[in-house]
Amino acid sequence: MTTFWILVALAAAAWWVTRLVLAVRGDGLGTTPPPSSHADWSDATSDLPSEPFRVAG
Repeated sequence: MTTFWILVALAAAAWWVTRLVLAVRGDGLGTTPPPSSHADWSDATSDLPSEPFRVAG
């Protein structure tokens, strides 16, 4: 009977791994190329000050 439960556990584990792989591939992970790199961030594109905030004085 122990052999039966080992086989059931192995079958369940194989099914679970298959579902996991299909879910990850369905999301496009591991199969799609990475996005192209962004250009260097600049003050114009990020709308941030180029210097740290200064105290008026």
